[in-house]
Order: sequence, then C-alpha cells, then structure tokens
Amino acid sequence: MNNYLIKSSSKTLIDKKIDELIEKQGFTDAEVNVYDLDESSITSLIEDADTISFLASNKVIIGKNLTQNSFTEKDINTLNKYLNNPNCDVLLILTTSSIDTRKKAIKEIVSKLTTINIETTPKDIIKDLFKDYDLEYKVINLLEEYYSDDLERLVSECQKLKLAFIDTKKISYEKASELLVKPLNKRDNLAFDLVREIALKDKRKAINIYNELFSYNVESYSLIGLLESQYRLLYQVKVLNKKNISYNDIAKELDVHPFRVKKTLELIRFYTLKEIRKLIKNLADIDFKIKSGVYENNIIIDLLILNIK
Repeated sequence: MNNYLIKSSSKTLIDKKIDELIEKQGFTDAEVNVYDLDESSITSLIEDADTISFLASNKVIIGKNLTQNSFTEKDINTLNKYLNNPNCDVLLILTTSSIDTRKKAIKEIVSKLTTINIETTPKDIIKDLFKDYDLEYKVINLLEEYYSDDLERLVSECQKLKLAFIDTKKISYEKASELLVKPLNKRDNLAFDLVREIALKDKRKAINIYNELFSYNVESYSLIGLLESQYRLLYQVKVLNKKNISYNDIAKELDVHPFRVKKTLELIRFYTLKEIRKLIKNLADIDFKIKSGVYENNIIIDLLILNIK
C-alpha cells in the first residue's frame, strides 16, 4: 500500500521522512505534486492521483497540513473511495501536526493509511544529525538548551554546525559555543544561568551573564522579574522533588518545558527552601525600591552580585 499519513510537529522532519519514503518505495524518478491543504481541497488532490501522468509512469502526491477542518463531506467520500481502490502507480503522502480522529468518518480514513508518527526528543534529533561526527557531549547539551523548544531552529543550527566542521567532522564545546547564538527569546535560560552562578558564588561569570542580558536591552526591573520567576520555579521544583515526582511529571504539574525543570533540578542542592523564600522577598523589595526611585536601576544588579557571600 502506497498511502501514508506522517504525523510530526516538525516540518523539517516531515520533509526528511517524505524523501526517505520516495526513495524506499521506488518513486525517485516520479512526478511530484505538492498540495497545501490549507488552500487546496482533498478532492483536487485525489483527482490528480486518479489522473494518468504523461510525464512519468509513477506519481507522488503530497498533501501537507492535513487537519480535521480539511474534510468536507465530499472530501471524505472522495478520499474513502480512492483508498478503497488506490492507484498502484501513485505514492500518496498526507502530513499533519495533529488530527482529531474522534469523528468516525475521519477515523475510518486514517485507518486506511499507513501512519508514521515521528515522536522524537531534541537529543535524538541531534544524535541522528551528527551520527558521522565526533561531537563532545556538552555540545549536545548546549544545542538542547538553546533550541529544544523550536525543532525547526534546532535542525537548522545543527546543519550550520555540521557545515562549519565538514572537513574535520570534529566539534568541541568551545568551538560550538563560539558559533552558536543563544536565541534572544531565551531570557529564562539566561536567568537560570545567573541564578546558578549566584549559587556557585562565581561573581565574574554572574556579571558576564548580567551584561549579556543587558545587551539584549533587558532592563534591571525586568531582570528582577526574571530572577524572581526563576526562584519561584526553583522553590516549586524543590518542593515537588521532595515528593519523589519525576521531572516530566513536575513539568506537567507546573506547565513548563521538561528541559527547564531538568536544568532547575541541578540547582536545588544549592538552596534551602528558607533561602529561596528570603531571596524572593529580597527581590520583591528591590523591585519596589527601583520603581520608587530609591535605587538606581542600572547598578542594583551589579551590587546584588558583588555582595554575594
């Protein structure tokens, strides 16, 4: 059967799987027609599948962005009829990020397709992309930290890194750190880094991280909010961890990314609950005094770091 449904949240991984299917099923020389089902109808796609090609004996028909909203009653009937008697010279591939199969008619259609679920972690993607490279393990952690919540960006940055070291195929953490740019929306990760260095009492690194945040035009009062948010998360994670709850379950409970919880767990040994409560209170006091004009907001974080004991 040459009828497939590929499910994944990553368009890059979907495209990679499509290429693999075309090669595996022997359609490398076939005519390829692609339909965006946000704009085109399933009926148009199936009419193409039923039409004899004058350019090649085989044909690949790809329908992207399939959702339950893609189906009209006519589409359901047309697709069902085709799947009951498919064209053996056509490789039909539908793709979706998710589809609700609670509707009986849609569930029946999906049951007639070979479904491929691409469920993978950022770490799995990185290891697969760098399988022919000598990669320091810390590089994997760095890529995961920077881009774990954006698989498209993750794949793109991995490809750039591969290209930069295509001659030696050897990548050190130091070299990767120089080339990879921490996304501007990763302020929470920078706040985490700052909390960690404050916990480790490394004033030099803490000041460097603060300067990096400042270079992203993050004002001191905003930084106070970021730190306060990170310490509140630290407090919640520490409480739940004492109950022997896994980090994945903690992430679900707190509705945050599992990787952020995993990184926060690294910090819990440095603080008692009492210390975290005190820090949160101090940050709230600082925030009030900045907004009241008592403190100069451009030096208060430096003073906070330099007074680490």
